[in-house]
Amino acid sequence: MAKLRPKRRNEFFPSLFESTVETDVFNKFFGETHYPQVDIKEKNELYELQVDLPGFTKDDIEIEYRDGYLEIRGKKERGVESDEQNERYIRKERTYGSFRRSFYIGEIDEDHVTAAFQNGVLTLNVPKSHDLHNDHIGHRIPIE
Repeated sequence: MAKLRPKRRNEFFPSLFESTVETDVFNKFFGETHYPQVDIKEKNELYELQVDLPGFTKDDIEIEYRDGYLEIRGKKERGVESDEQNERYIRKERTYGSFRRSFYIGEIDEDHVTAAFQNGVLTLNVPKSHDLHNDHIGHRIPIE
């Protein structure tokens, strides 16, 4: 019976900074996402998209509409690492890299799409088009 109890307190309560196989497997399948979460609402004359992009700036994000698809891309560069001898990371969870999300939304009025980025949330207002035969080669959407 004594073997079932941990001998030391730290064996029973693992460190919050410690990464284990169990936490890594859990995070891989349930905790960490490598693409932004998106909410899409359809209103009378437009679609509204809200994209969570914490840690990004508007300069890190590109939005493009082409052939009925709205594509959102982002890239976050790794920061400069310190060469200090008296410091080290205990745990490093912030991720760097790029993402790409693409949504089929059909024909839109691409000249009147608006995008705003505030507090880590990208909001797009995408007006629907009544002209089903738009001839477009692609359109980059500026972020306010």
